[in-house]
Amino acid sequence: MGVLTRRMEGRAGWAVGLALCLFTGARPGAADGQIISPGKLSGAHAEWDGIRSCTRCHELRKPGVSNTLCLECHTPLRTRIAARRGYHATVADQGCAECHKDHFGEDFALVRLDTLAFDHSDTGYDLEGAHESTGCRSCHVPERVADVDVVEFKEPRGALSHTFLGLPTTCEACHAQDDPHGSQFEGRECTECHDTSGWEEAGGFDHSRTRYPLTGLHVQVTCEECHAPARPGGQGAGRGALVFKPLSFGTCQACHADPHRGAMEGACTRCHSTAGWKRVDPSAVEGRFNHRSTGFDLVGRHASAPCASCHDARARTRPAGIHLAFDRSTLGDPFPRPEAGSCLACHDDAHAGEFHEAGRASDCLECHDQTLWVPSAYGITRHNQDSPFVLDGAHLVVECSGCHTTPERPRTFVVDHSSCASCHAETDPHGEQFSGRACDECHTTSSFSIRTFDHATTAYPLDGAHATVECGACHTSAIVPDGRTVVRYRPLGMECRDCHGARP
Repeated sequence: MGVLTRRMEGRAGWAVGLALCLFTGARPGAADGQIISPGKLSGAHAEWDGIRSCTRCHELRKPGVSNTLCLECHTPLRTRIAARRGYHATVADQGCAECHKDHFGEDFALVRLDTLAFDHSDTGYDLEGAHESTGCRSCHVPERVADVDVVEFKEPRGALSHTFLGLPTTCEACHAQDDPHGSQFEGRECTECHDTSGWEEAGGFDHSRTRYPLTGLHVQVTCEECHAPARPGGQGAGRGALVFKPLSFGTCQACHADPHRGAMEGACTRCHSTAGWKRVDPSAVEGRFNHRSTGFDLVGRHASAPCASCHDARARTRPAGIHLAFDRSTLGDPFPRPEAGSCLACHDDAHAGEFHEAGRASDCLECHDQTLWVPSAYGITRHNQDSPFVLDGAHLVVECSGCHTTPERPRTFVVDHSSCASCHAETDPHGEQFSGRACDECHTTSSFSIRTFDHATTAYPLDGAHATVECGACHTSAIVPDGRTVVRYRPLGMECRDCHGARP
């Protein structure tokens, strides 16, 4: 009965209003409509204020506003509800007037949204991360309305700035001006790498899904270290933005300078890994490195020496005769660089510095080669060219050590060779008899024996029977004060009795 009574009261009110219009003889219009209207329509509906327009929103004999009639005008909403999109599709079973009140005057807002209580997920677009604290009108502005139906409906009515409809859900729709990538990722969704927590960190990006998965120390490298900012005028990215593609990564040299300066052939990965450039398997390097590029060409025995024999700074022991010092700036390298300015930088000086003391050149390669230290390359020819003591006669077959030795140094090559006595003093058969006289006045280097001595050059020329007498017949052995036995040559008596004795 209540519903029926209200319907009758409604009909009665309508009838009374119509009667008053007819009684006054006035034309039913906007002013007349106020007789039965609850109040003036809002500004958006002002053009329909009047009794003749009531049925644009109300159906005869039905209370309230007709959803069907509302959607005949609000076609964009009708399309979205039919497609079950957006917030209004979730409240399609409610009356429009439950939320949008009218007849409260021209200045009354038809949309009165409680932004704090509104659940944005009902629109089909959840607000998460940084979006949660973003004001509604930061996104819902006229220039971002992309739905053509909404624009065509709202713009002519000057209501485009009041609507919440027609906003696209793609990131670039709002953040096109913020996109630092330019055309690098054209056709790709921002959400493949980014989320709403912040654009700076690409938390959703997984480098293993690219053609260059990160391993080892590459995992710790910042994006900027590989993806440098774009240069002014660069293609694909805005100025100062990181360049992610295209990026060359086919070889290590695309990012890393070659420390070997071309000395190593093939890919870096044959020796190195991303676990650390200084973690190198020596077996991968042996026999492959062009050592000439270091300025120290490996020849002779050096060519067959293991790398570690020169490049292992941690070795506790060294082969006999070897000592090493390293460039301290390279001690952390897989192959620290030894100081090798000369042979003596690594090899002990077998000559105990005597060449340096004597002011002679100390370059080992003047006498030795890198295949064998002995025999020396310093032979008789060099001796006769470089030394003031020319070897000839019996000296040609004497061992080096036969002359190059002193009591202080069993093996020395800086010796005094100014006279025969400097080497033969111990074997001088004459004692002090010819002191001050040169040995080569009588002797030659061919033999110490005198075969052609001319006795006529002495104070006692030989003649007669004396000419055929053996030397030893006159020059007999005698013991000198130092205890040695020598052949007596001088002084020697030259009287007949000195040799033949006094006759009776």
